[in-house]
Amino acid sequence: MRSSTRFRAKHGTCTPQPESLTPTNRRSISAVRSDPVDRGQKDSHSGTAIGATDANRKSSNNSGPNRVRSATRFLLIGLCSVIAATGCGKKVARQGMPFDLDKVFTGIPSPKEGAWKDQGVRLAKEKDYARAIEAFKQHVVEEPESFFGFNAIAVCYKNLGDHANAMKNFERAFEFTESPEERAKVLANIGNMYFSAGRPQVALDRYKEAASEFPKDPLYHILIARTFLVLEDHERARKVLAAAEKVHKNLEKYERGEDKGLGSYLAANCYLALNDEKKVFQYLESALKANPGRYVPRIEKDTADEKSLLYTLKDDPLLKKTLEKYAGIADRTPSPD
Repeated sequence: MRSSTRFRAKHGTCTPQPESLTPTNRRSISAVRSDPVDRGQKDSHSGTAIGATDANRKSSNNSGPNRVRSATRFLLIGLCSVIAATGCGKKVARQGMPFDLDKVFTGIPSPKEGAWKDQGVRLAKEKDYARAIEAFKQHVVEEPESFFGFNAIAVCYKNLGDHANAMKNFERAFEFTESPEERAKVLANIGNMYFSAGRPQVALDRYKEAASEFPKDPLYHILIARTFLVLEDHERARKVLAAAEKVHKNLEKYERGEDKGLGSYLAANCYLALNDEKKVFQYLESALKANPGRYVPRIEKDTADEKSLLYTLKDDPLLKKTLEKYAGIADRTPSPD
């Protein structure tokens, strides 16, 4: 697994907020404990060791008042120990927990209503991101080193516009990744956050790292090409799209659930910006074939939106015919989970 220290060095300076984003290193967490008592400690006034001395052992006044004082002293020490033990653990860091999750451990645990992970996914699909975050937090309580859980929490925070908490949880997710594919996914999600925040150059760096981590997935090349187009570097965009085409068949392998068709849809938009109409329709049909339930309404919406590149195709007879072809399939096919 890649060192989280290296990750912080590469990404910490890009965080869109001033607070520290250093993820907790799970290998360095240790129990909070007080320093051991030095039984040979010297008294600063007399120069003798604190503890039993000849004078104390030979004292003839060990009974009566001395015993009462001794008992009182030990009682007070015991009470102080109890107070210290109960009062100092209020903010103990817990291994693997997302930031701001201390409240999960307070109060009476609520009964499960199905798996927390499944609830979070359902709520996120409904765009109820605040409740989805709470569900995913519970999932992380059950699985403290869940890459999926932290990544999902981060994406929800990103969708709520809370980039500080999103970045914190992306870093936690990266810490628990176990494969190049998972690391690439986190890096691309961080890139998406910067892209949506209007920082394409920073996003480009993250997309390049994602493609370097997992070059088999053409989606990362397509995201790089999209960013080059925003930066008005069309020549580089063409070269990256050409590289993506060589592994385009892998999209079907790596796109899962609702992500099916995403790479083809983004590629179609890239080629539209490059005025390559033939490839626009090629990739639009590929997206529709992969996920008609999602992309029939998506394309219909985009062609009606003047701000969308696809608006230029709103009256195109070939696009209308293609949409009609897949609309019937979409009605009969549920959207992938």
